[in-house]
This record gives sequence, structure tokens and C-alpha cells, in this order.
Amino acid sequence: MAQVLWHFTDSVDSWNHLKDTVLLRYLKGSFILVLGTASISILVGVSCAWLVSCCEFSGRRFFEWTLILPLAIPTYIAAYAYFDLLDLLNPLLIWVRTNFGFDTMSQLNDVLVYTVTILVLASVLYPYIYLLARSSFSNQGSQLIEAAHVLGHRPSSIFWRVALPLARPAIVAGTSLVIMETLNDYGAVKHFGVPTFTTGIFRSWLGMDDISGALRLAACLMLFILLILLIEKALRQGAKFNTGKSSNQLFKRYPITGFKSKLAILTCLIPLVLAFITPMIRLSLWAISNIEKINSANLIKLVFNSLTLAAISSMIAVSIAILLVFVARYFLSASINTSNRLAILGYSVPGAVVAIGILLFAGQINQWTGWVITGSITVLIFAYLIRFLAVAWQPIDAGMEKNCEQFNNVSRSLGSSAIKSLLKLNLPLLKKSIFVAGLFVFIDTIKELPLTLILRPFNFETLATRTFDLTSQAQIYESSIPALCIVLVVLVPVIWLNRQMEYKK
Repeated sequence: MAQVLWHFTDSVDSWNHLKDTVLLRYLKGSFILVLGTASISILVGVSCAWLVSCCEFSGRRFFEWTLILPLAIPTYIAAYAYFDLLDLLNPLLIWVRTNFGFDTMSQLNDVLVYTVTILVLASVLYPYIYLLARSSFSNQGSQLIEAAHVLGHRPSSIFWRVALPLARPAIVAGTSLVIMETLNDYGAVKHFGVPTFTTGIFRSWLGMDDISGALRLAACLMLFILLILLIEKALRQGAKFNTGKSSNQLFKRYPITGFKSKLAILTCLIPLVLAFITPMIRLSLWAISNIEKINSANLIKLVFNSLTLAAISSMIAVSIAILLVFVARYFLSASINTSNRLAILGYSVPGAVVAIGILLFAGQINQWTGWVITGSITVLIFAYLIRFLAVAWQPIDAGMEKNCEQFNNVSRSLGSSAIKSLLKLNLPLLKKSIFVAGLFVFIDTIKELPLTLILRPFNFETLATRTFDLTSQAQIYESSIPALCIVLVVLVPVIWLNRQMEYKK
């Protein structure tokens, strides 16, 4: 992404206009969305994770696996499912304008727009925090929890003083994912009219044909993300989390009855209904009402394009991740490990910024060699690899550290070659991690919108771009068909991954 940051020092005439008119609006909009979405996602994700992991109440097992389902719904599809929510608030705005004036109505409208957008984003992004927090709570074991219980602490005190501090790394990791997905979003914020850096990049580049201004905005977004990462690192600096010896014994869940049981059920039911059940019902009803408008051949082509891109990207990303992780861990090279860390930074960069950087790089290749590679499937897949390599790298690195490290030491001591160790030893032991990594990349590729919109070849569409194009033409009901296809395609691997991440009782 050095290509983008380098242009921050360029002299651009239009930059002064952008700086004076919209830059602060984009910064304000991005900051409010990040703060609001992260806060609500933490509240919902952590509370639900604690209830299903450490409390016993009616329906707990059902909520334990269904609360992950909103992860199958992309943010822009959730926004389209609630496209008329702001319209329901028009009578309130009219009453405020009549009684308090236009300025007050305008301020209230901004508050409502931000609130609705934050709620929609948080409703489908909280599973990132829920999954990691649930895993942390479930794996903390019985020792510290039981010790706190013996010392007279109530469940609420144990949560705040023991369980929550121990789960802090997992919660911070999940929150980081929520923040990155919020900054990457384009479809939802454009739909609700929220000014962010991503919408500004698209507006400057595609709407105003101002590539220089778009580059500057992309560079500002990169600096904004860098600031967030530095803050997150500062918050973790010096923190140590040691739970002592691991314990396979889970502490006994706290039984909840009566009013508290109903409150727990309601706490888990609200996000499930708002984030998954309601959007799925609305999309299904709209799809049924427009079933006669379905072009079967075109729909099959869209599904084929999406699945093909996701499958190819998954296989290449997993193959590269295996190679990077194996080389770093087998040869115990600090320099290679550092280069790996740099290679997986792409996930922290929004898709629009990745697309701009790749277009600049492709333009240089065209200038040096005469090869025109922009607007090709190859460039699009290359962009997916940069964006989602970290998604494949993380589970493979964790799997190799857990299952292969000791065997690799033995293999080296016996004089086996690195290739033989990789093929005969590591790959068989990493089958599950490889499959999980591939599904992660597959899911993210199917859902990705900004990057695909910018880099797709001419007259080439996926389910995501088709959904966006239809909603841009105010054909919300018609867009439900490709949108529903995205959710159904993603839902199966999401359920499988959820089952794999459940703590084995």
C-alpha cells in the first residue's frame, strides 16, 4: 500500500477543495461509525458469549449456534433488508420541523441516519466478537472461576473481575475485525447516505473522475487505520494474560431461572431476530414476489462467477499461506517471519484502497512492459490474495504451531528434506486447518463488494455486484434474489465453521 501512501505528498489542486469541503465530514462519519459499531458489537457479542458459555437457561444450546448466523449476511445486504426503516421515521421529522424548525429537523435526521447505520452494521458484525469471546470463556477452565466462587464472589463479580479480563485479548481481536469491516463497507453507508472515506473515494474517483483526490482520500484512510492499530497496540502493551495450568474441566454453569432466565433469552433473541430472522424473511418474501422476473441463465452465470472466483482465490491463498508459514517455522527464520507479517497486512486495508494500489501498480507494469492487465480476472484474483491472505494465514499458522512444530524438529534432526517434511508430515496434519482457512477466504471473497466493483472486468458481474447495481437503480425487491443467493451460499460454510469452533464438551 506504499503506492497509495506515496501519493499523499503529491501536489493536487483539487485537494484543497476536498480538504475545505468534505474531508472533515468523511473523518467525522468514519469515526462515528467505528466508535458506535464497535461499542454495540462489544456489548452484544460479549454479553451473549457469556450467557451461552457460562450460564444455563432454557434455549441456551439453540442460541449457542444460531447467534453466529448473522455472519452469513453481508453488511450491504442487511442495509438493503432495512431500506425503508428511515422512511418510517419521516412523520417524526415532519413534526420536529413543524414545531422546532428546519435546522433542528436536519440535526435529528443526521442522528437517526447514523443510529440506523450503526445498528445495521453492528447487527451483522457482532459475531466476530461473539465467536472469539465465546471460545475464550469456554476455554478458561474451572480453576480461577471456582477459586473466585470459593472466595465469595457472585457471578456478576466473577464476570467483571476474572472472566472478562482473561477474555480481553479475544475481545480486542474481534473488535479489530469489526473496525476493519466497518471501514471497508461501501454498500451500506452509500445506501444510508453516510459520508465516510470509502464513499468519498468512490465519489471522487468514479463520480468526479478525480483520481488524484481519490488517492489522497485513500492515503488519509490508511493513516486513520494506522492510528487505530497504534492505539490498539498501546492498549495491549505490557499486558500479560496467564491462566495458569490448562484445565480440561469446565466450571459448572450458573443456573438462571425466573425473570433472569427470560432476560437472558431476550438478550440472545433480539440480535438474532434483528440481524438474521427479519432480513431473511423480508428477502425471501421479496424473492417470492419477484420469482417470475428471474432470468435463470443470468442467475446461474452470476452464481458460477462468484463461486469460481471464490474457489480459485481460496486455493491460491491457502497454497501461498502454507508455503509462507512452513518456510518461516521450519527454518526458524526471524527475517522470513517478519516478511510474513508484512505480507498479511492487506486485511487491515479496506478493499477500495487495495484496489487503488493495485491499479497504480498495474499502470506501472503497463508503462514498463506494454502489457495491459487492468480489467482482468487475474488482477481481481491478485487483489483478493492481498486482501485475504491473512485470513488463510492465521488458522494455518495456528495449526502448524499446535500440531507440527515438534514433528518438524524431529524431521530436521533425522536429516529429512524440507519438501519431504511438508508433503509427508505437515500437510496430513494440517488437513482441518487448511479446510478452515479455505472456507474463510471463500466466505470473504463471496461477500466482498468495494474491491470487486473497482477491479472487475468489463461486463463481468458477481452476485455481490449485481445486488449492488440493482439497489443503485432503486430495484430493492429485485435485488433480493441475488442477495438471497449470497446468504445461502455463505450460510453452509458458516454453520460448519461454527461447529468446528465449538468447545468440545
